[in-house]
Amino acid sequence: MSANHLSLVDQKQKPATTGMITPAGTIEQALEQFRLYQELKTRLGTEEDFQPFKNKKTGEVRNHPKKSFVRKVQRFFNLSCEITQDEPLYDKNGKMIAWLAKARAIHLGTGAYQEADGSCSMDEKIQQHQTIHNIRAHAITRAKNRAILDLVGFGEVSAEEINEREYYQANQPQQKQETPEQRRQRGIKAMYAAANEKKLTKEETKTIMKAETGKESANDMTLDELRKMYKYFKNHSSEELKEVAKAHLVQNKTVIDVDPETGEIIDPDVSIDDKELEKILSHSNGGEF
Repeated sequence: MSANHLSLVDQKQKPATTGMITPAGTIEQALEQFRLYQELKTRLGTEEDFQPFKNKKTGEVRNHPKKSFVRKVQRFFNLSCEITQDEPLYDKNGKMIAWLAKARAIHLGTGAYQEADGSCSMDEKIQQHQTIHNIRAHAITRAKNRAILDLVGFGEVSAEEINEREYYQANQPQQKQETPEQRRQRGIKAMYAAANEKKLTKEETKTIMKAETGKESANDMTLDELRKMYKYFKNHSSEELKEVAKAHLVQNKTVIDVDPETGEIIDPDVSIDDKELEKILSHSNGGEF
């Protein structure tokens, strides 16, 4: 009995046979598996199952599978997927900044499995989506997608892997490029809006525009001048702007003196002093001139 026991111990401690790690199947079987996955994409996948993304460097557009397609992969290949980690991440001040998740995808036929983690931070989300529910759901989706696609999807990256800010930008309609004149017209509207915001009258606005640019009409201004005036109106208070306008209005106003006895307009350009008047009178004939 003792000998048998020793024999069993020796058998357990015997080193494993050395050799190369070999594939689980033949090359043909691997190619068939890949073909099945690609066929699944083309025949079971719909346009809504994929999100196109453009590579900013190369310009290449690639379709990344969404959560809906990954779930089709899970059913097609007979997989189960369970969450093994589901918890928030806090910074040193106790503020929650991200969510962490880990998933395990298991092939029910063979027991083969693949684990993968996923995380999502608050700053990935656009402001209206920065909620605990959204970042937790996104982290879990990433973990599941990675585990499933790593197991049978040949490591394909899902659309949910993309930062939401990039995802959001990718889905915005492309705006037509403005012409220089369209940009200038937009500048005119912005400048007048800034002036109206400070409760300036049309006269005050034109006075300040002329003082700063030498032009009374916005239609005569360049785009740089419009930017300058926009910033000028924005950076000064309503009271300051009205004082500036008042000062320029007084400075530019023509001052007319009127003789209080006769009511005649006194032209300052032809006014004479007493000495000049005596000189004229001494040479005059009967005092008429």
